[in-house]
Amino acid sequence: LLFAAILFSLFLALPLVQMGTGWPSDCPLDGWEKPIPPPRLDLRAWGGGNLQSQFDVWFNRRVGLRGWLVRTANQINFALFRELKVYNSGSRVMMGREGFLYEKDYVDAYARPGFQPPDRLRELSASVRRAQDCLAADGIAFLLLIAPSKAEIHPEFLPAAADVAGRSSRRSDYDNLIGFLRRDGVNLIDGHELFLEWKNQPGAPALFTRGGIHWNHYGAARMAGLVMERLRDLTGKDLPTIRVAGSETNDAVVAKDNDLGDLVNLWPGHPRPGPQTHPVVEHRAGSYLPDILFVGDSFVPTLTVHMDAFPLYRRRNTYYYYNRDESYPETKSVVLDKSRLDLRSELRGRDAVVVEVNEAWISKMGFGFIEDLVKACETAPGAP
Repeated sequence: LLFAAILFSLFLALPLVQMGTGWPSDCPLDGWEKPIPPPRLDLRAWGGGNLQSQFDVWFNRRVGLRGWLVRTANQINFALFRELKVYNSGSRVMMGREGFLYEKDYVDAYARPGFQPPDRLRELSASVRRAQDCLAADGIAFLLLIAPSKAEIHPEFLPAAADVAGRSSRRSDYDNLIGFLRRDGVNLIDGHELFLEWKNQPGAPALFTRGGIHWNHYGAARMAGLVMERLRDLTGKDLPTIRVAGSETNDAVVAKDNDLGDLVNLWPGHPRPGPQTHPVVEHRAGSYLPDILFVGDSFVPTLTVHMDAFPLYRRRNTYYYYNRDESYPETKSVVLDKSRLDLRSELRGRDAVVVEVNEAWISKMGFGFIEDLVKACETAPGAP
């Protein structure tokens, strides 16, 4: 009994030993965690109880063998209860059928009807058209790209909890807005419509991975080619493009292919990413390399990685969620200070603006960029 008590005590002390010595080495966790500053050591924080809570948060992030402990706890929950835990992240992961993983917010959007009133959607569409006309007056092409939701394209693999009453008759904000956009003549690529069409073609390659949130590299490459073809038509210039000539299937996981599978931090191999579909890409040269600004969400990087690779433009900026500026060929990612941003100057000399938004969050398209652009146009000298 004494020997067992000693072993148990040593086991409890092991995390503290690891914190102090670095031995044994910990297993790192996947995903991004918001940095936690050290607790503020002063009497005011102590008296108000803030010091204690700040210390708990700070210590829990740094406790020894944290990676081993988190992965083991996650593995036990998954093995016994099929629960997937994500720590310190805004993402919530759901296990679907046949090993498909889904982000819960997309599943919730799939299951519920749209909540934006028709007048709000009508005004949003009109604002997009005003932005398009504003850019056209300066010789800049505009293109709206609607990215598809994995839950909408592959509902057959959703968990049973997503089968809610009335789902077959519900209309999403996407369903309600798309008609306004087409009526208003907005230059548009409808990824939802295209992905359903491509998915249902005989022998169609996969367009989403089992363990990922985003379109896979095959689907993104096909979309990148379409974007350049549309921009060629809209600009009237001989732009380069790419064409997906086929696909290859193997177990190689590239970039975000298994981002949900990584976030749940199980022990390696659970859940397994499964086969991955990769594009076979052909490049079509053009005589003119454009300057393009992208504004969008987390679906943009998988799109532009194929466009950067050739490249299909001489310069590209991405306003990521309209709060960071990421660029090519100068590789940088900096906070976008919108209080000092002169949109008219930033757009001067550009050939095209591509606004991407996922259908699940379509009412948030541009994340404020559309409104700021329209305002900049309406307040410009000489504006009507």
